[in-house]
Amino acid sequence: MLQRLEISNYALIENVKISLNEGFTVITGETGAGKSILLKALNLLLGERADTSVLKQSDKKCFLEAEFNIQNLHLEPFFKEHDLDFEQVCIVRREFTSSGKSRCFVNDSPVQMSVLKSLGELLVNIHSQHQTLALFGKAFQIEVLDYFAGTADQAQAFKKDFHAYRALINERIELQLKDKENRKEKDYLEFLINELKLADLENTDLESLKSQAEKLANAEKISESLGLANSVFNNETYGPHNGIKTLLETFEELKSYDPNYADMHARLLSLKIELDDIQNEVDALGDQFDLSEIDVQSVKDKMDLMNSLLFKHNLNEIQQLIELQDELEEKMAAIVGFEDRLQRIEQEIADQKAGLEKRAEEMSSVRKKSKANLEQAIQSILAELSMHEAELDIQINPANELTQFGIDEIQFHFRTNKGGQSLPLKKIASGGELSRLMLAIMSILSEKKKLPTLIFDEIDTGVSGEVAAKIGREFEKMGKNIQLIAITHLPQVAAKGAAHLHVAKSTGETKTTTEVIELSEEQRINELAKMISGEEITAAAKENAQQLLNFS
Repeated sequence: MLQRLEISNYALIENVKISLNEGFTVITGETGAGKSILLKALNLLLGERADTSVLKQSDKKCFLEAEFNIQNLHLEPFFKEHDLDFEQVCIVRREFTSSGKSRCFVNDSPVQMSVLKSLGELLVNIHSQHQTLALFGKAFQIEVLDYFAGTADQAQAFKKDFHAYRALINERIELQLKDKENRKEKDYLEFLINELKLADLENTDLESLKSQAEKLANAEKISESLGLANSVFNNETYGPHNGIKTLLETFEELKSYDPNYADMHARLLSLKIELDDIQNEVDALGDQFDLSEIDVQSVKDKMDLMNSLLFKHNLNEIQQLIELQDELEEKMAAIVGFEDRLQRIEQEIADQKAGLEKRAEEMSSVRKKSKANLEQAIQSILAELSMHEAELDIQINPANELTQFGIDEIQFHFRTNKGGQSLPLKKIASGGELSRLMLAIMSILSEKKKLPTLIFDEIDTGVSGEVAAKIGREFEKMGKNIQLIAITHLPQVAAKGAAHLHVAKSTGETKTTTEVIELSEEQRINELAKMISGEEITAAAKENAQQLLNFS
């Protein structure tokens, strides 16, 4: 509930501080005194766009502040969502200057205008004969039926789960679009990965392969040279082995004559051993080049493949090709995982849809059973407001598809006169009739849920004294459940308020200002009498005013 409102430097208001209580409060005042200014200031405070031309003094900033007790409005999730400190007493402040600079605060924390506006809609509802747009809204009409039917909590949980379901569908659409791209990329990745796998990169040494290829390029010349060397070794007449053999035999004999030749014999023996070792290595090297054309071509093809892959991927080393292969395989794994996610999300969507459809059927059944009782309850209140022939027809039709409201299309049709046509609310021209319908609906809602502060702005305009009295009594009844504020010109309504605020305009030598005061009982009698008889308060008017207050 709104506990305090402070307005400084706005239009005719220099500085006004208003304290409000629970229940039904009336606000009265002459035309032009500034009642509408109070509402405009409150709207500004709750997020409406500011018009800086209405600053009373352009060299000073406008200051607006309100204090709300929100302990029963269950707004903790809103404060958590917007990272605001939740307190049972919420203070909303807004300041703006003639330059257009504006600042907004909730519990001393700066907030964006959009956040302030969203919070304002949860704190205050303002209704007038020219502002009954909420009545036309599908969401509002379904909410009214759900609260009356007792399905409001179910509907709220359903809406939350439906949005999660729609988020899954949107995710699936994105995944399907991505899947089309992935299919093309998957084929190309498979080709690249297979190409790299066939190259057997892990078991390939590029330097060794280069060396082998170099040797093979000179294989014929090397083979001829090694063959020549072997022919020398194996020549029985001129081969080195024969000469060494002869020398060994000679020095074997010489060392028997003179020990000094033993050293030469030993050296010749060592030379023979080294020569035998060299011959064996030459034989072995010759065997390496005993390759078929297939072997030679295989090395050449392997070298060409490595060079081709390095050039293709603009790399320099086989290790880089191995890293590339790992990277491509990771991408492939991601695509495969992506396909698995798409399959899972399809199943999730099917499961959630089945669950939502079942819950929607249950809500629809309860709504249909409750609709007649709601129609009767609203018509009963309308009859009390002198709309005896008015008739509300709540039409519940199957929706074309599942929506956040379930499987129902709900539309309020209204007939104001007997024999008249029942039409959708937006086709009802009379603001007064719609205002009374809104009053009847809000009266029922006030018994079913904890509503924010309700403000009715002159919805009693143009009605008779009898109807005004009935509207006043309805306000008084609603005030037992919620905080309700009504701006009125009619004494029958004003007399029903538990508190009475009066807006007055005073003109000094240099300025005109608006003031708001809470009337005492005597002041209320005089104000009501003035509303009855005009500026000249008669004894009869005062007596009538006293009677209105006593009846209250």
